[in-house]
Amino acid sequence: MYRPPTARHHNYVKTKGRLWSLLAALLAVLALTAACSLLDVEQDVVASQEAIEAEAASLEPGDVPEKALSPIGDIWRILETEFVLRDELDPNALADGAVDALLQASGIPALRENHTFEETSLDRPGEVPKELEAIWDAWAGLFQEYNTADRPLDPIFLSQATVRGLIVALDDPHTTYISPERYALEELDFTGAYQGIGSEVHNRGGRFILSPMPNSPAEEAGIRPGDLLMTVDGVDVEGWAILEVVQTIRGAKDTTVVLGIIHLGKEQVEDITIKRGEIDLTSVFWNMTSDGFAYLNLRAFYRNSDESLIETIEEINELGARGLVLDIRNNPGGLLTTVVTIASQFLDDGVVVYEVDGDGNRKDWDVESDGVAQDIPMVVLVNQFSASASEVLSGALQDKGRALVVGTTTFGKGSVNRLKPLSDGGGLYYTYGRWYTPDGRLIEGSGLEPDVIVPQGQDVQGDPQLEKALELLEEAVAAASS
Repeated sequence: MYRPPTARHHNYVKTKGRLWSLLAALLAVLALTAACSLLDVEQDVVASQEAIEAEAASLEPGDVPEKALSPIGDIWRILETEFVLRDELDPNALADGAVDALLQASGIPALRENHTFEETSLDRPGEVPKELEAIWDAWAGLFQEYNTADRPLDPIFLSQATVRGLIVALDDPHTTYISPERYALEELDFTGAYQGIGSEVHNRGGRFILSPMPNSPAEEAGIRPGDLLMTVDGVDVEGWAILEVVQTIRGAKDTTVVLGIIHLGKEQVEDITIKRGEIDLTSVFWNMTSDGFAYLNLRAFYRNSDESLIETIEEINELGARGLVLDIRNNPGGLLTTVVTIASQFLDDGVVVYEVDGDGNRKDWDVESDGVAQDIPMVVLVNQFSASASEVLSGALQDKGRALVVGTTTFGKGSVNRLKPLSDGGGLYYTYGRWYTPDGRLIEGSGLEPDVIVPQGQDVQGDPQLEKALELLEEAVAAASS
């Protein structure tokens, strides 16, 4: 008889709350984006930010600020040299999106409808690339005609709105602009204990999907996997960057945050008040069934999840488990290096996953040696909230014929991202590559289809996906012993 994993679990993973994946991304940025030191990067950004602020403070009616547009040039250079789909960039569409956002943000009624300015006689500054010259024409026209002493325009605010419009027009769910306030390193808090609500956030087509951690404040308050986030403390999150969402929701223990969410299958927004707390980042839970099958639930790929899983499998092996069900349903992902090590416990050689950048350059992540579970029969459980590293793992095991995959089609998060600083003190989190399974299946977008599809709605009694997995595992064990 199957017993739920909460009946016996091992708490192995303690990451002290650091946002390791974001830290890794940031460190990769600092290592890959410049030949200068971190100190040089900080000094350059601070100097540029101060120049932008000084220009804004000295602005007179009729003046056209230039330095405030420097993030536009930064972003264009990043996109045309490193963005994964740079060959498909449409500068006209990007400029149109940026101009529309600029005019909307101006708050001037006459500009609420589509409005174009004549080409300005002012020389285009170096802050604006030629490909996006239409932004400069609108910017110059706006400040020349509408920046008055009675109603001064804020170039910094308008610049950020312009940048956001450009990113929206890019139409990549994993590329976002991070404002200077959100980008500040001290707000990322890599050193202290992780305090917050305990929920992962994914961007699906510009909408934010929540996935609460087990026994977290979010789960206890009523957040469910697949909930759609609409507001934070009454503020609409439309147009936000995913890191802004994460950092706004995070907060000190015993403080509260109100999330406006729509439950999966519902239509009405429900406000849920969550009291923040200490988040226990435990990732491995396991149990043994009465007929000798190990059930292992891997909740995320944290920094030490591989060590936890290896130790767990060694104990499972000592107990003589006949087979293994690996449950990665609702697993939002985590570190790529961790998932490669975990996949290597089940595979003997070959590629776990490979990434391809915008130039078609391929980087393989190969199986590491000496896996501890290369022979045990296994079945993998996935669902629509199995994302990112979960898809890497299930895709590798499926392509290699190592395990049957049971459940529903996965989330479809297969982008490789970097975070780079911008001259206004903000940052650009952008997609520079895509992940592929060993057989060349693209993970991004459509997700991966399991070998055996077993739907499971919220109103379904029991766990038909797990029941099917145990049935298939029994068949595999019987076939192996015959």
